[in-house]
Amino acid sequence: MKRQGRQAESFCRKPEPGVYAALIFGKPGAPVSEFAEQLAARWMKAGDPVLDLKRIPPEEAKASPESIEEGLFSQSLFGGASLLQCTIARETEARPFLDVLDLLEKDDEPPAGRLLIVAGDLSPRSTIRKKFEGLKSATTLQMFERSDRDFEIWVQDHLAEAKIECETDASGLLVQTLMHDQSLAATEIDKLALYADGLGRPINSEDVRSLIVLEDQSSGFDLVDLALDGDQKTLSALLQEQLREASSAIPILIGLNNQVKRLIRAHELSATGVQGMAIGQKLTPRIFDRQWPAFERRMAGWSPERLFALQGRIEEVDTQCRRAASPQEALVRRLLMDVAQVAAAGRRRR
Repeated sequence: MKRQGRQAESFCRKPEPGVYAALIFGKPGAPVSEFAEQLAARWMKAGDPVLDLKRIPPEEAKASPESIEEGLFSQSLFGGASLLQCTIARETEARPFLDVLDLLEKDDEPPAGRLLIVAGDLSPRSTIRKKFEGLKSATTLQMFERSDRDFEIWVQDHLAEAKIECETDASGLLVQTLMHDQSLAATEIDKLALYADGLGRPINSEDVRSLIVLEDQSSGFDLVDLALDGDQKTLSALLQEQLREASSAIPILIGLNNQVKRLIRAHELSATGVQGMAIGQKLTPRIFDRQWPAFERRMAGWSPERLFALQGRIEEVDTQCRRAASPQEALVRRLLMDVAQVAAAGRRRR
């Protein structure tokens, strides 16, 4: 079966019984990740006992397809079942999951676990989309961008939930800035909350312009690009000059997170058939012709799987930075050097 728009959003908030697998997808800008996290949380909490979350990289699913069936139908060693979650950049990466969907339909007993596949844009002719839509025990969840008014309400609600005070002009600027790519909004508001914690005043327009980085990052985030390129020597030298205080650490962390999300989006576009500099033209912020060769090299060096793993590491550092008396500059400095080391090692392997 299939669900779209508000119907899909409602399912993520309150999953219906009898559905054990979901394919969630949407065009660039749709809040796919946001609702995938919401659905995962609901499914995990509804389990008895609570489900464990197990993220399966596509290459692991391909190498060991039997682990999918085992994880979905078997209880874990600790007594609980698992929610299997896989994010795919190309439709072919979902093939190991197709056989297990047939088992969901044929098995008289419902599975102990759940399956959630997160994708980018999928056409109506998509094989995996047709597969999910043709089963009663599975569903597709197609997400769309919110309307301008709905998005404004959503931003205001999230600012209130995060207890972020904004000046009127700053609030309007934030909405208009995030409107360029709604899929980034939740993360950007989280970063804004980190910055606002203990600030002692409302967020102003200058804060929004400096923190919500949706313009060309080529000059403002040299450290980020050097880390992703694996240039350890240059990065190490510049870190001593540019990352001395905590006040400079958070903008750099935000910049790294934004650049990682932009690379992920580029891979998603590539999977839909967009190639070369046309990818850069569709990104927000866009990649200009002069920037494309360097960005393309980063795409080649950072696969979607590695980028998702890096996102997890960024979230860990973000959490550490929130703790009182945490040395934010030291944490971000160490993260950048670790990223550079991984990039340099990957470059040597190619």
